[in-house]
Amino acid sequence: MIREMPSHTTSVVVILDGDTDAGRRLARRTLADGHRVVVVARHAGDAVEVMHGHSADRVMVIAADVADARQWRRVTERVTARFGRIDRVVRAEGAALRSSA
Repeated sequence: MIREMPSHTTSVVVILDGDTDAGRRLARRTLADGHRVVVVARHAGDAVEVMHGHSADRVMVIAADVADARQWRRVTERVTARFGRIDRVVRAEGAALRSSA
């Protein structure tokens, strides 16, 4: 398998519920597929292990309650400031919630 190297064309995937086992598995799988990953969790400490072994230009963890519109807005601002865009937003179960062009 050839992995895509991070670049300006690599997609940015925001994973919600990143502090769950399913969220951490999804984040690791998405990173292994070559995407840049943002793990969003209510308690970032539970999701930090996803970052181990990956450079800061590939992964970030944000603590937030995405049900709160203000916190969600801040998440999107931080992700776009860091990676330039958001390509997909998924819950740990895999259901797509939001996407951008």
